[in-house]
Parts: sequence; structure tokens; C-alpha cells
Amino acid sequence: MRYVPAAAGNDPSFLLKALGEAGGELARAFAGVRERDLLRPAPWPDEGWCLLAVPFHLVQVERGLQEQVAIIAMSRGGEPDVPHVDLDDVPFEADYAECELEDLLDELHYLRRRTTYLLWDLSDRDWRRTGRHPYRGPVTILELAREAYQHDLEHLWQVRRMVDALAGGAR
Repeated sequence: MRYVPAAAGNDPSFLLKALGEAGGELARAFAGVRERDLLRPAPWPDEGWCLLAVPFHLVQVERGLQEQVAIIAMSRGGEPDVPHVDLDDVPFEADYAECELEDLLDELHYLRRRTTYLLWDLSDRDWRRTGRHPYRGPVTILELAREAYQHDLEHLWQVRRMVDALAGGAR
């Protein structure tokens, strides 16, 4: 993984910029990939994944992130309960096999834009507001945004590895 200065992950401005750019980076990573390769199983270290599963997974995660941020941001105090979002979930092929790549990328772009709009409206104090996660306990909006950013990076590198593997083999 690329080195990211620790201070960057604590800066809301940096996180907003990085989160806003992730969808475009993902779309560029898919440039030139043939439709028939989208469901091809990935080699190690990405077994269990295929290219189409990644944007499907990111859409699911983004929906959950958006819900978590909205619950915390709109609470009137205390630590509201936030749902668990499984960042490590590998989706079932049956759930995404009929999806179109462009539709998933468009939906991710739309959802991420809505998430960043929620985050743009937050004050510095709001970024440190907490919700209660069912497994982790208290989590701040800043922590959720930082994890989303790191999650994006992991999947961007994953897609690049998988596309590179296709280029190295017979497409």
C-alpha cells in the first residue's frame, strides 16, 4: 500500500478531496477492460474476487457509510447506534453477475457525491462526533471517513493488480 502521512488521515480537507477523487480513479482503472474479463476469477492475492465484484462491493459499502455518517451528523447528542458496514465482505457472484460496470460506477459516483456533501457541511467539532458501532463501540465521523479512504485505496490497488494480471495473461 502507498504510504500516507498519518496527519493526512486526520485532516478533513484531505479526506474530502481523496474521497471525492476515488470514483474517477476507479473508472480510469477499468479503462480498456473487456466485458468478458469482468467476471474472470482473480489470481492470488485476490482469490474470491473478480473485477465486477469490486465496484459492486464499493457501492454497498458507500450506502452503509452514508447511513452511518447521516445518523451521527443528524443526532441531537449522545452516541446514536450506527449499523455495521462490512468492509471485508466479498460479495456473491449471483448478486452482481447481471450488473453493468458503467451502472455500478455511476451509482458509486452518485453515492460518493452525496456522502461528500454530507461531510462538507460538517464543522470541525462535528467531525469528532461519535456514534456507537455494534462491535467497535464509539466511532467518530473522522474515523469513518478515514477508513473509507483507506478502503478505497485498497480496492484501487486491487483493481490495478487484477487488470495487470489480465494484461500479463491471455485476455
